[in-house]
Amino acid sequence: MQLVNSEIRIENTNLCNASCIICPREQMTRKKTTMPNRHFNSLVDQAVELGAKTVSIFGFGEPLLDKGVINKVAYCTQKGLGSFITTNASLLGIDMQNLLLKAGLSKIRFSAHGIYLNYDRVHKGLRFEDTIRNITNFIARNRVKFDGQCKTAVTVIPMNGEDVPAIKKFWLGAVDEVEVWKPHGWGGASDFRAISGKRKKTCGRHTKGPVQIQADGKVIPCCFLTNAEIVLGDTYKNTIEEIVKGKEYKTFRKCHDTGTLGKLPCSTCDQLNTGDTPLLYSNVDETCSVGKTSSTKFNLE
Repeated sequence: MQLVNSEIRIENTNLCNASCIICPREQMTRKKTTMPNRHFNSLVDQAVELGAKTVSIFGFGEPLLDKGVINKVAYCTQKGLGSFITTNASLLGIDMQNLLLKAGLSKIRFSAHGIYLNYDRVHKGLRFEDTIRNITNFIARNRVKFDGQCKTAVTVIPMNGEDVPAIKKFWLGAVDEVEVWKPHGWGGASDFRAISGKRKKTCGRHTKGPVQIQADGKVIPCCFLTNAEIVLGDTYKNTIEEIVKGKEYKTFRKCHDTGTLGKLPCSTCDQLNTGDTPLLYSNVDETCSVGKTSSTKFNLE
């Protein structure tokens, strides 16, 4: 079997060092944990056999809190896979920068939901000046000492009324990719966007979404799920291939194929809004197309 989507997402940790107002972490009841390197390596080995090209090493946490993150990146590099992390950059000091780049990190995306004081208002526990210093140093080190091996990106979700031109002015030219998004509802966990009356039957993730594995090894269908509300399998009990071909996945696909979402979180997910374009600006996709993953721009629809 070969994966339809060549990205696989492995949440290396769901621990975090911030309390951002955009994130429903206060609702998280699942165990806070970090995936052991041995299990991560096993999943990467399987991913290679299944035709994966990119491993996204992050999920519902700050990936740099994982003491094994460097080894995880290096293992992906050793196996010929691209590695991608999304980070708040608060822990991205000089030593961490060097270690990540030497390990072969191929893409890093910074979550910076606001600029200046608005950043501090959103990212409780972090400071804008610290984050920008770390990002600036990483960009310089990557360009000068590592020939720009690592693609840099920033995702901004303006929560305090900043206009898109101001965000573009701040970030364009500094990082390779800039995207500005509307806030999303985390599968109904938050109500940042209203649910429209006319709804799409599916988002496409049931067949084309990247395989998503939590830090505890459970497979879920979507990165918006806070507490594994939909579990499709357990990688400690079955292989990725067995799970993708398994009964739970087949049942989930049928629900989306027929639009019979019942009590699934999908039924109240704003990603199924018709006519709602959550991507406000992108220098990667100037059409701001809907129905693509934010990570690799894989077409889900």
